[in-house]
This record gives sequence, C-alpha cells and structure tokens, in this order.
Amino acid sequence: MSDILRDLVVYPDLTTQGLGVHPDAQAIVYRAPRVSDVVPGAQWLGQIGRARAVLRLPAEHKWNGRLLIGATPAVRSEFSLDLMLGDAALQRGYAYAACDKATPQLTLRDPNRQMTEWADSYEALTELAQSAVEKFYRQPARRTYISGVSNGGYITRIMLERKPTLFDGGVDCEGVLWHPDLPHLLTCLPVYLAAYPVYRNWRGSASGNDRAEALAQLHDAGLNPKSAEAWDQYFLHYWVISLWLYGHNLDPGWAPFGRDWSNDWLQDPSALAAYPWKARSEQTRERIMAIANSGGITKPLLSLAGSHDCLVPYRHHAQAYERLVADAGSAHWHRTYEIARANHVDGLLVQGTGTAQPMQPFYEAALYHLEDWVEEGISPPDSGLLTDIGAFAGERRLYSQAVKEELR
Repeated sequence: MSDILRDLVVYPDLTTQGLGVHPDAQAIVYRAPRVSDVVPGAQWLGQIGRARAVLRLPAEHKWNGRLLIGATPAVRSEFSLDLMLGDAALQRGYAYAACDKATPQLTLRDPNRQMTEWADSYEALTELAQSAVEKFYRQPARRTYISGVSNGGYITRIMLERKPTLFDGGVDCEGVLWHPDLPHLLTCLPVYLAAYPVYRNWRGSASGNDRAEALAQLHDAGLNPKSAEAWDQYFLHYWVISLWLYGHNLDPGWAPFGRDWSNDWLQDPSALAAYPWKARSEQTRERIMAIANSGGITKPLLSLAGSHDCLVPYRHHAQAYERLVADAGSAHWHRTYEIARANHVDGLLVQGTGTAQPMQPFYEAALYHLEDWVEEGISPPDSGLLTDIGAFAGERRLYSQAVKEELR
C-alpha cells in the first residue's frame, strides 16, 4: 500500500478532459458525457496480481466520501468505463477504481488462463482501493458501490453474491448471465450463427419457408424481432468472436474452439455454428459452474438491460437473472429495468444502426436511485419497462444526455 501512495501522480483534472480518452472507452458510448467540473486529484496505474488497474482519488475537498468500483466489459482495458461511468462519478466526487479482469484482449486464448480470474481480480482490486482510500483521506469510504457493463455487469452480480461484505450495493448494465442450466452465450450464439445466414439468404438458395424458419429460430433464441436492423453489426463485431473466445476458454476440447481465430469465419461461420452445445453440456458444466451466478444477493442491486440487446438478449439474461434472484429468496434486494429500444452497445448508434435509445443516461440515473435506496431508505422505482429517461431521472440533471431526438 505504501508503494501505491508513493506512486500516485497528481493531475489538475482526473476526467477524460484532463487525462484523455482511451479507444476502449470511446467504443462503448454514443457520445461523451458532459464534463463541466474540473476534478483535481491523484491517479495510480499499476498491477494487481495479473490485472492492470487504475485508481483515481479526487482532491480531499472534492471527495464525496464514497468509492465506486467500475467493472469493465468484455475483455477491454481498465479505462473502458471512463466515459460510460467514470467521468460522471468523478465529477460527483467519487473515488474510482477499475481493472481489466486480468484477461485483456485475447488473453483467454491461453489454456492456463480462466474466467475465474475475473472475480478474484475484482476482490483484490476492491480491497486495495478501500485501503488506499482510507490511507489517502485518513478515513474509510463511508460507502463502496460496484457497477459494470456486460461481463462487468456479471462481475457486479457475482461480487454481490460472493463478497457482499465488501460492498453496499451495485448497478449492473447489460449483465451477462452464466449458469450451466440456463441459456447462455454458448447456447444462443450457435443458433444465431446458423440461422442468420439463412435468414439473410447469403447463399441465394433459401426458400421463403427456410427464411421464415430461420427467423423463428432467432426469435426463440432471444432476439427481439424489432432489433433486426442491428443484426449485421452484431454478427460482424460480436456474435462470431464472442462464441469463439468464450468457447475457446470454456470448452477447449471441441476442435473448432481449439483453433486460432480466423477472419474466414466472418464470411462462413458454419464451423462455429455447428457447436453441439447440448451434447457438450457435461463437458462445459464444471467450468461454467465455477463462474455461475446464484442470484443470492444480500445487498441492493439495480439491473438494466436493453429490449433490443442482440448479444445478451433481455429474456435469457436480465429476465432469467431476475428469476434466479427470486428463486434464491432475494427479490426484495433487486430491481430489473428493461430499457425500451436500447441495445448492448451505445457505440453502435454512431454507425447509424441499432435503436434511438442510448442506455447511458438510464445507467447514470440508476446510480442515483441506488444511493437513495442505500443511504436514505428511499425505494427505487418498481421493476419494469422504461421508455423515457425523464421519468426515471426525475429532476436530476445528468452528465449523460439523452440523445434520442438526434437519432430519429
């Protein structure tokens, strides 16, 4: 710990306006949040075990007494939530910490590396950040929250399930559900890769009945029919690579998953689409059980998910996790919000695809509701469909601006 305090670097502004924007952060937002406040303070960059981490500590007169742990998505860097979460949190006075889950980029290709490292990394990060905060400010954080996106949403859930004493609550956004007895990425993505080329009639030989059957399969596998405008982008950027990468880690014994990545799969995904996930369920059970969600939370959690999410569709991830929480007897700790017309990655809106409802403003507003719930005993809105940010945010002025009018 003394090394971290010694290695802190002081900056006149800890926001992205002062430190710059990492490409990983830019990729997941439609547009940068408003930065109207300069946040002087200190930053530490370093290694925690195998994970690269960042810790940002606002100057004492700016600190609000809280610590926010940012749980990063996918296999992105420790800077990936700087725009989606960090800038707003820092301007509100939070100390902020995040890490790369120890498996950035294609680290999971290594058979000696596992997704179980994610939770271990975040436990170590949280303990280190709490200790650093106490040393830096000469008092402990009065509240520690955790919040993340996609597989960072999974981390938020798993930490509240397994390490509740470290946190006061959390917000997960587009959280990925991992459970061997429920639909997950290795069960749904093969269906997408098999059915989508038929639906799009890539080979020019599909009949009308073939295309209708393929569309029905896509819907059965969780995709919202109203999200079809985004499916091309998801195929190119998410479906194929996600199935190969997570399949490579969770079922390396299946031959195609054991191969190196090939761009040819973007033209012909049939090799990966043939993954026999039902027949391989016993082979994957042990590894998925090691990372599986239980739903047994004992601290407040708000979950947000887009109705047009085409990677972790609402029905098989957010809604299924809601049932898991209820089955564990923890429903009173949980709220689930389906955000109308929002997809998995706000950055897709830059390309003119997806929907006209960014997730980011809802995500920011949810943190306010979490604070009110934990600190004031004010219950958040009931679970359900949210169509407009105004009603959910109330009178609060958000740093993340709703932009749906620009996208119509």
